[in-house]
Amino acid sequence: AEALAWVGHFPPGSLYGHLCQLLAMALGDRDPLATAGLLAESLGVTVRHQLLAIVHARARKKRKAAATRGDISDQLQGLSLDSQDSQNSQDSRNSQN
Repeated sequence: AEALAWVGHFPPGSLYGHLCQLLAMALGDRDPLATAGLLAESLGVTVRHQLLAIVHARARKKRKAAATRGDISDQLQGLSLDSQDSQNSQDSRNSQN
């Protein structure tokens, strides 16, 4: 219980979760309410830790994808307005009508 008090304020996810599970196993049937509370706390910390890891990974992937795409100005420089292409597309639209 003293170890839980030491890490309770800023719990590292895996350590806190394991500590809660160990305390729950130690309490067992003697105090079912405290055991249930410790197991719920353990699951809550584990889920939060996993969610933060997933969010961090997605944000990192988006930043990496944005960096590989380059600046929007680079993308716009590749575009051109060719009068020949626009004339052909208008002709094809007129022939469909």
